[in-house]
Amino acid sequence: MKGEYLQTVPSYSAKKRKGRHLYDYAREGIEIEEIRNNVNIYQIKLISFNSEELCIKVFCSAGTYIRAIANDLGDRLGCGAVLSKLKRIKIGQLDLSDSIGPEALVDLSRSSDTESIFNQSGDYKFIIPAISLAERKKTIYVFKKYKDMLERNSPLYGYMINLNRTKIKNINENDVLSVKITGLAEFFLHKAVINFKTDEFMKSDEKLTKFISTASKDKK
Repeated sequence: MKGEYLQTVPSYSAKKRKGRHLYDYAREGIEIEEIRNNVNIYQIKLISFNSEELCIKVFCSAGTYIRAIANDLGDRLGCGAVLSKLKRIKIGQLDLSDSIGPEALVDLSRSSDTESIFNQSGDYKFIIPAISLAERKKTIYVFKKYKDMLERNSPLYGYMINLNRTKIKNINENDVLSVKITGLAEFFLHKAVINFKTDEFMKSDEKLTKFISTASKDKK
């Protein structure tokens, strides 16, 4: 199953069609045309197997539905399959091995050095600030005349994109983006609500993102 393939998006998912989540249609018993996404399975490894259950480890592109992989794998094996358990161990630079449980975090808050929870020699160790998400993701530049809109927590619309600075980029739904205006230290964290390519949407009035928060390179 390694490589690119068209994956059918599960009917009970947060993917949107005509402004509504697919799970809304499914709950109301409304049948709609299947949505298929092009996904990439970079690596898939069998961890364990018995007569009724197997465990696999998957390294995949953004937008991949793991329960759909289970369904597709069952179809290929000719026996059918469903997902019984899922653990996400890494996304971008965030790794589960670097995390601690809620009980340990509570214990730290009761320690004499409460600053250790938030700041370890200048590096956030246990609580990662939202600004770090944008630094690891894609940046979109916006024309200065839309500064007031951004400051009012406006979504990003295609016509706001300054393609001369942004260049051509492929953005996936749920990507965390840094939305910037040239020359300003302040920027805006946004989350993509659809898949889009910057040059194809630069003149459209379609909503591309939703606002998350305001940040600055000067803030910690």
